[in-house]
This record gives sequence, C-alpha cells and structure tokens, in this order.
Amino acid sequence: MGRLENWLMVDGMELETLYQRYCIRLKHALFLSGLTVSTIVSIGILITTCVLHVQDLHKSILPITMMSVVTFALIAILMASQFPVVLESEAWALMSSLVITASAATAMLLLAGRHAPLPLFALLLVIHTMLPLSRSVALALATIVTVAHVATSIAHRLHEDEAADFLQLVPETVILVTGSLTGVYYRHLTEEAHRRTFVGTRTCIESRVKLECEKGQQEQLLLSVIPAYIAAE
Repeated sequence: MGRLENWLMVDGMELETLYQRYCIRLKHALFLSGLTVSTIVSIGILITTCVLHVQDLHKSILPITMMSVVTFALIAILMASQFPVVLESEAWALMSSLVITASAATAMLLLAGRHAPLPLFALLLVIHTMLPLSRSVALALATIVTVAHVATSIAHRLHEDEAADFLQLVPETVILVTGSLTGVYYRHLTEEAHRRTFVGTRTCIESRVKLECEKGQQEQLLLSVIPAYIAAE
C-alpha cells in the first residue's frame, strides 16, 4: 500500500500540473477569440468613421487617431500572440493585457463622453473574464479604470461648470462596480466548474488505479498459496 500511496501522490501532482496547464490554455484560447473579435470590430469602426467623415477629416482627427492607435495595438498583439512561445509567457500576458486595457479605456473615456459607462462596463467584463490575468491584477485594473472614469467625469463637470450633474456620477459608478462584480462572479463560477470537473476526473482515475492494484495483489496472493503445478495449469 505504501507504493500505491506514493504512486497516487506523484500521479496526483502530475494531474494537478496538467490541470493548471489546461486552465492556462483555455484562458489563452478565450483571449485570442476575444482579441480577434475586438480587432475586427475596431477595424470596422475605424473604416466607418473615415467613410462618414470623408468630407471633413480634419474635424475628426481625435477619433480617427484614437481608433487607429487602438486598432494598431490590437493587430500587433494578435499577430504576436500567434506564436506559442510568446502566448505562454506570463510577462507577455501581463504586458498585452495592460496595453489593451489602457488603449481601450483611453479611447472610451475620450470619445464616448457621457456614454462612457456603457463601453466601460463591457471592458470591465473583459478584464475579469477574458484577459490572461490573475484575479488580483484584474481587480486592480478594474479599479483603476473605474477611478479614471470618475476622475475624468469630475474634471469635465468642473470645467463645464455643471455642478448639477454631479449626482449622475452615482449611477455611473454603480454601473461600473456592477460590471466588476459580475465579471468576478462569472470568473468564480467558471473556475469552480472546472475544478469540480478536474476533481471528479482525478477521483475516477485514482479509483481505477486502486482497483487494478488490488486485483494484482489478489492474483499474487492466490499464486502464493496455490501449488505451482496447479497454477501452471
């Protein structure tokens, strides 16, 4: 039984490592899918903006510039992420996530204006559920995005002397906090579901291994008590 327990311990460690690699690959696949969709949408918005303002492009320098920067960043990250060595790097995962979050949040804050909470809500969901980040880093990024929106809104209202609109910050902040909580909750449910599946699979494997070992021990015990000439028959 000692050998069996040692083997199960080693095999359990290997399964745990395999599970961690599976979670990382699943996160990377989700990241690439979301990145591809975001790149296509960004290119579409950039082309639409240029077509709609073809007669007065000089008046749309800011939105065209911001969308160009976002599109270029998404395309560059998408192309670099096609290489497995780059995609599996923790440093690359953190850097690419920071670039995506910073460029997207900046574009939303500058271009969406008072409607910024709606796209920022989607961005917060993406930060928690699709970017290859740890939970603590995702929470930190979501907090920074929320604080940036509140600070930008306050500065805009002070500049425009819209003191009566300060109460509007309350529902906007609630929307952003709700987005973060929704993303955290969804991530928790997903990780728990994957963990339960892994534990169930590991239990089945361990039960089968124990059964095979017990059968082998029973056969050895029978061979030890049965005379050799009977066992040979």
